[in-house]
Amino acid sequence: MEFARYQRSKQELNVAPLIDVVFLLLFFFMLASTFIEPEAVDLMLKSGESATVAPAEPLEVQVTTDGTIRLNGLRLSLGQLSTEIAARIKGDQESSVTIKADAEVPVQVLVQIMDQLQSAGVDNLRLATPEAS
Repeated sequence: MEFARYQRSKQELNVAPLIDVVFLLLFFFMLASTFIEPEAVDLMLKSGESATVAPAEPLEVQVTTDGTIRLNGLRLSLGQLSTEIAARIKGDQESSVTIKADAEVPVQVLVQIMDQLQSAGVDNLRLATPEAS
């Protein structure tokens, strides 16, 4: 007994109506939306003389292998460093201190200097390394 063979017909999904609906929705929402212009805030600025701010002196702490500490060329002890830095920055939040240390300076000395700078109120600290020759 032979069975009749069932032939499958090729069915394709027609996406043209779907694309039409998507474009109609896009067109609708573009027309229905409101275009907002950015608003500026009106400020009443004071007119005054041009004030010039003196640039802060860059602070540089140099440490040598024999333990000598210099602040911009001025030789200081570890205890004097905190008071001298505090007097020079005077609460300036933008002041930064650069530590330049020789390669053989012990890490403990650098940590002590960083502690002194932190107690003086220094927030921005940079550690410079010597150039390789």
